[in-house]
Amino acid sequence: MVDNPDKLNVICLRKFVSLLKSDQLVWKKQIEEDIENIQHNQNRYSRQSLNYHQPHFLQHFRHGFGPLNSMLSDHLMNYLATNDYLNDYTLSLFSSNITCLKRVVINVKYLSRLQCHIFNQHPHLIQLDITFQDHNSIRTNPKAIELFCQHVCPSIDSSFDKIFTVYSPMILHHKHSHQQRESRRTSTSSNSPSIYTLWPSEEFSHHKILNEILSNIHPMTIERLKSLSLSHYKFFTSSNTTPARQYSAADMSPIAKLSTRYASSMTTPVNSIPTNLLLLLKFNNLTALNISSTDLRTPCFDIIINTLDKLDTLDLSSCRSIKLFNSLLRLSSKLKWLNLSNCSFNFQQNPTIYHILYELKCLEYLDLSNDISANESNLHPVIDLNSDLNRFLSDTHCLPRLKHFDISGLKTVSSISLNKFLLNHSNLQFLGLFLTNEKYSPCVFDSNDLCYSKYRHYTYDIQHIEQIALTENDLVLYEPYLIEALKRYQHRHVFVQKILSYFFFLTRAFQSTQPHLLIELIYHIMSLHATIQTVQMASTACLYNLTRTPTIEQIHVKHLTQIVNATVDVMETFPTHQQLQKNCILILCSDRILHEAHFKFYLLATLVMQNLHSYTDLAIIQTGIAVLSLLTTRLTIDECTHLGSVTNLKRLLQVIEQQIDRLQTMQITENQQANIPNNEQTINDIDMLLNNPPQLASDDTLRFCLSLLWNLTDENAIVCENFIQSMGLELFQRLLHLFTSDTIVLTKIVGLLSNIAEVPRLKTYLYSIGIVSSIQKYINEAVLDVAFSATGIFAHLLYDQKEDEIDFDLCEQMMNAIRSWQNPHTNMVTYRSFKPFLPLLYCTRVPVVQLWAIWAIHHVCSTDRNRYVRMIHEENILEIIHTLYDDQLSNDYPDTFLLELLHSILHLVKRYDSNHHHKSSAVAS
Repeated sequence: MVDNPDKLNVICLRKFVSLLKSDQLVWKKQIEEDIENIQHNQNRYSRQSLNYHQPHFLQHFRHGFGPLNSMLSDHLMNYLATNDYLNDYTLSLFSSNITCLKRVVINVKYLSRLQCHIFNQHPHLIQLDITFQDHNSIRTNPKAIELFCQHVCPSIDSSFDKIFTVYSPMILHHKHSHQQRESRRTSTSSNSPSIYTLWPSEEFSHHKILNEILSNIHPMTIERLKSLSLSHYKFFTSSNTTPARQYSAADMSPIAKLSTRYASSMTTPVNSIPTNLLLLLKFNNLTALNISSTDLRTPCFDIIINTLDKLDTLDLSSCRSIKLFNSLLRLSSKLKWLNLSNCSFNFQQNPTIYHILYELKCLEYLDLSNDISANESNLHPVIDLNSDLNRFLSDTHCLPRLKHFDISGLKTVSSISLNKFLLNHSNLQFLGLFLTNEKYSPCVFDSNDLCYSKYRHYTYDIQHIEQIALTENDLVLYEPYLIEALKRYQHRHVFVQKILSYFFFLTRAFQSTQPHLLIELIYHIMSLHATIQTVQMASTACLYNLTRTPTIEQIHVKHLTQIVNATVDVMETFPTHQQLQKNCILILCSDRILHEAHFKFYLLATLVMQNLHSYTDLAIIQTGIAVLSLLTTRLTIDECTHLGSVTNLKRLLQVIEQQIDRLQTMQITENQQANIPNNEQTINDIDMLLNNPPQLASDDTLRFCLSLLWNLTDENAIVCENFIQSMGLELFQRLLHLFTSDTIVLTKIVGLLSNIAEVPRLKTYLYSIGIVSSIQKYINEAVLDVAFSATGIFAHLLYDQKEDEIDFDLCEQMMNAIRSWQNPHTNMVTYRSFKPFLPLLYCTRVPVVQLWAIWAIHHVCSTDRNRYVRMIHEENILEIIHTLYDDQLSNDYPDTFLLELLHSILHLVKRYDSNHHHKSSAVAS
């Protein structure tokens, strides 16, 4: 049930996107086929005659709806951009007859230049945020290229000639790469040359996309646009440089020498400005500009300030190439919002940056934080009260209108200067003090302090928590400040890593008071900094603390799914980082996570299996085995077949052997310690242990590994055969001798052997090494779980035997055992299907075979009725049960025990059907 408008909004958008993606796949497949046909026929002119049709949903939407208002249009665009759904295909939605754009975010990650002309249809744009954070250079990574090829899609409005020009290199390259990978799997040679090397295409370059967007802006937008963001765009990268502009880039060095003067006195040749910067300058009514993390240099910055003289909001964060900021003085009467975080002020000497800032009297927001200096090793810098920063803070007339001030990472801040600043700024709403060496500040915690304000938010430095004995009060005290810091600095990986480290220390001993919020923030941060190892290390460490009992019992399934997805991404991105892989596997080792979360089970299983091959660390192996044993219950038979390769099975059997050796070594050590006074007796004991090994007690790792093998071989003839080829039967024969009194181990061993017994061509292997004679005693002597599986093995073996081969004494032993069994209240086993039972149900010549199969079906139906009665219907077992029941009724000498079992099964089915029909009718009414 949808209980709020925001949730309804998200549901509608998801449904809309799913319909859109469905059409997009059809359209993209058709384009790929057309391009491949042209390539195959070597006839470029044939493309003119190709016919293609607009997808149904998109066509219906574009022609069946009136124009969306600006709020809906902006929201739809922002949703597509934020969730990486924006490409040429989806951008075609935003023609002026359907939408009305005013404030939009454009993620260029999967755009080409072809569809950017659509912005010419929107004259009312006042805010334009173009995201360039996905730089073209990452597309050299094979995984990134694969992802890129999956997401890009041409517009239905583009001519096929243009589509062919822009997309064919990518499509053909991608197809050929797939063919090469497939050929490597089937051929010993992997040196086949690559035919298509046209990647990445210039048509997807950030330079061309931005040029196309800014060149096609509607003339009215040029006058109306108030806010523009080009964060992370690189004006001077080689991909942006035409021959003319290569010359201009070289001209920047001598021009930079002139930039020590004020901007008003400097001249710069027009041809030294990057083309796209010239396009930016035409928006002379801009009041807000974000050029953070760009490579703009001082001369270009001066030109921007000179030209765009109406700016009151300016983001220059991480613009390390800007060395001088004198031009800011031109905005002294207008500038209200200024972000200079991570900027370099070393060259700004006369005047200093603080002298310039002092003149910006209208500033309400100022960010001077620096996570670059915060990462330096000097933890105890000399604090000089006469430094520029401290004199700036101490001045009575310093920035009187300031409401937001961030100096996080500036370690030379003086407490005295800070107090003076706060006394003069009682209206300050936020103060960033993270990593400033400012500890236990009264202005933060002491309500009696003159500088204290309960309405002010802080980020606070708590480096000391790593050296003190924490209490639960510390968690309550510091967690809100860390959460505030995590929200504000989520894009800054140095700060994020520090914050998460502190969270790890706090949550290691105490439960977080806001686990859901914390998981949401960490999940988002992990996606933002997917390739930064230090952030992922700290994030996974925190997630481990948050997913331990009892905290995990409170976590919603949605957040469990987020945790798994984030963890899988880390495992894929850092396959060779042992500690990070260990963190991930430790997080995943949870019943709730593996049973309730929704994720790609097989992908995770393969990643964990890779760890078993790559590392010998016991924590990775033992935890990985546990994770795999739980995961395999959720895999399909085909997935189990791939996971149960000979290579993987040999590794699992090796783990079992190592575990046996470890258990035996522990037993020898214990005996040695118990017999220290008598050395001769110790030697005799060791000889006995080596030549006549006593019984061992299993541990969790051995049990999980046996469960894993049991699950992989379930109804899987290929994996059973791989198990035999990997010498698994010989190892299991050894296990039978070492663990004859360990019921749990025996249950798993005999269970796997019963899976082999279900495969007709593999049954003979059970005779070849004498396992059959070893397990016959379990029919009568073992607990029910073991006896049940052992009897099942013999039932399958007897089914194939000829009349003169049948051991009637064995049959009588089995018959007596089955009749003595008491049906347990819980499941002893689980079945994927009843297919292995079908031949046994018809086996009337050996009645005990049929009896065991019916007892097994009755057992699972009585303990898990919903699952197995449904299976009886789906696999047409009910008709067989009816036939067998009728045959017994008509028999002159019916088997009353068998008749009772059949009657009970039919009764269970009838009750299930009656209840199910009643519930269905109730819903319908």
